[in-house]
Amino acid sequence: MDFLALLYAQMDKVLMPFYRFPENPLAGYYLGTFILALAGVITGEYSLYLAVRLNRRRIARDSHETEHFHALSIEALRAGDKTAYTACNRIAGEAYGNAFFSQVALAASYLWPVFIALGWMQYRFGEVESGLPLSIPLAGDTAAYAVTFILCYIFARILYGKVMTLPQRGRLDGYEPSQRRP
Repeated sequence: MDFLALLYAQMDKVLMPFYRFPENPLAGYYLGTFILALAGVITGEYSLYLAVRLNRRRIARDSHETEHFHALSIEALRAGDKTAYTACNRIAGEAYGNAFFSQVALAASYLWPVFIALGWMQYRFGEVESGLPLSIPLAGDTAAYAVTFILCYIFARILYGKVMTLPQRGRLDGYEPSQRRP
């Protein structure tokens, strides 16, 4: 048995009771999909937290190098030293590239649960189209699993953002609210 099949079988054990809880199958589908989306939001949030905690020195170093060498390049430009400007600007560009790709990696650490969830939904509901509460022009009144998951994910993300107030999120990010800038 491959890893994904084993993972999906374990996910079935945890998630299917939520899909079967309501008597109405459509309500069960939306409840289960919302619970899956909420689990994806929470897992992604804590994955991001862990990635930031593990890489905070590198992130701070790249950010500091970018700012430092950019400032040096501006000073060299004002002094008229084209060679120093070019050298400092090149180093600042490299540091910015490192910082940029660190941010891309952090985004991936936040979004990986979405792909696992969509894979499980493909495994479980790949052939099923669910009814939408309203008819969308040019699309109709049914949607595939990906559409319903994304809608539930957006709603779960908004709800999670409302529940996790700024002081709580500040502690997650490693900052106390008093340390935040206004």
